[in-house]
Amino acid sequence: MASDQHDLDALRIHFGEELRRMRQRAKLSQNQLAAALGCTPQWICQLEKADKTVSEQTALDLDTHFKTDGWDQNDGHFLRLYKTIRRAGRHRVLRPGFEAYLQFEPKAIGIRCFAAQILPGLLQIEDYARAIMDPSEPAGTLDKRVTSRMERQGLLFREKPAMATFILDESVLRRPVGGPEVMGKQIDHLISMARLPHVQLLIMPFERITPEALSGGLILLSFVKDPDLVYIESGAIGQLLDDKDEVFMTSVYFNRMMGDALSRLETIEFMRQAKEAYL
Repeated sequence: MASDQHDLDALRIHFGEELRRMRQRAKLSQNQLAAALGCTPQWICQLEKADKTVSEQTALDLDTHFKTDGWDQNDGHFLRLYKTIRRAGRHRVLRPGFEAYLQFEPKAIGIRCFAAQILPGLLQIEDYARAIMDPSEPAGTLDKRVTSRMERQGLLFREKPAMATFILDESVLRRPVGGPEVMGKQIDHLISMARLPHVQLLIMPFERITPEALSGGLILLSFVKDPDLVYIESGAIGQLLDDKDEVFMTSVYFNRMMGDALSRLETIEFMRQAKEAYL
């Protein structure tokens, strides 16, 4: 398993090196490339340093920008690198640390979550969940994973539901996972969730992005008697932490992001407008 992780890390580092090489060859700064791709310079920096996991769409965008898309869209240089990374990590259903996190999630009475790229599983509809999973997996495996994810959402609908606060980066709404129809249904679901009395759902728009929000996704769990836990994601790595200082600082970061995010009513209106792009 350690060897598999080493191979995966090496492939992600190679992708970052290739991105840096092509950017410098084109005499572009990180700021200039970010402006051309419609993302932040920090995102480009993190891709080059292998601190972020590349998506298929990012690989396609890079091939289009650098004109490395080969004979057709499916034969691009960056897309081939992405597919190699995906194959190397295909056997890993869960991030390291996430399996441990899942043992504690059902016991939580409070959950605070920041999602930087993809909707958290607790908010996904079935079609969205299926769309972000590897379609090359056996149908039975996919079905089990989707069912497991939907069952986790019982945390928010049990007799005494967990109090939940979700902060979503705007990119989560803009990324067309599963296509327009799926995203339209998904946003409707988010609006419904935002109206629940025990759920606070806030959007972090691009213009209000903070340093804390660029660090990756995180989840804070609170319990009746036990100390809080924090699950932090960075690239393909996830860590479950119980260190008091780490938990405290993560809580401080989360509270700062809450202050920078849109209000509850602003968020609902923002999501309504975001849905129009998929109609």
